[in-house]
Formats: sequence, C-alpha cells, structure tokens
Amino acid sequence: MKAKIRVTLTTEEGERFYGPGVQDLLTGIQEYGSVKEACAAMELSYSKGRRILRHAEAVLGYQLVKRQQGGAAGGSAMLTPQAEDFIQHYQSLTDSVQAYAMKCMEDDFPHF
Repeated sequence: MKAKIRVTLTTEEGERFYGPGVQDLLTGIQEYGSVKEACAAMELSYSKGRRILRHAEAVLGYQLVKRQQGGAAGGSAMLTPQAEDFIQHYQSLTDSVQAYAMKCMEDDFPHF
C-alpha cells in the first residue's frame, strides 16, 4: 500500500496556479524546446498550455518561458533561470511531502 500526494500551489485567495501538470509542461518545454511539442506530448491543446503558462507567470510575477517566434526555421522555447529554479524547489517540496506521507502511513497503518 502506498500514499500518493499531489502538491498544488495556490494564491492567498486559494486560486490554483501550479501543480503537477504545470511542472510536467515546463519539463516538457525543457525537453522539447517547444511549447507546442510539450503540449502535444501531454495531449494538451496548445492554447490551453499557453493559458496555463500565462496564468502561472502572472501569479509568480516573472516569466517562466522565453519564446522565439516562428518563421522559416520555426519557433523555439526555453525555460528562464527562474523557471528552472522554481521546478527544482517544487520537486524538492513534493519529494519531502511524499516522504512525510509515507512515514505517516507506516505509523498509522503498521500492519498493512
């Protein structure tokens, strides 16, 4: 038996702006060098992916993705240093929360 925890970050007002999906989108952009390809790999519409990014950027107050407009060679995207730092901190938080949840589960369900 295992506990699975999802960490979602919210504003003070409780509005969600960052969670596993946004994390996956950013790591996809990092991997593919393209917002469009990252969205396609997640089976997420490009317009929804852009909307999610804009919302997270608005809440955080800084740019997460540097975008290069398309053209003959096509466009590209890369994460900003702030985004790379945020991804690492979010992953560290989720790892810590997951480890704590597993410890609590072992304490509360010792015979399972």
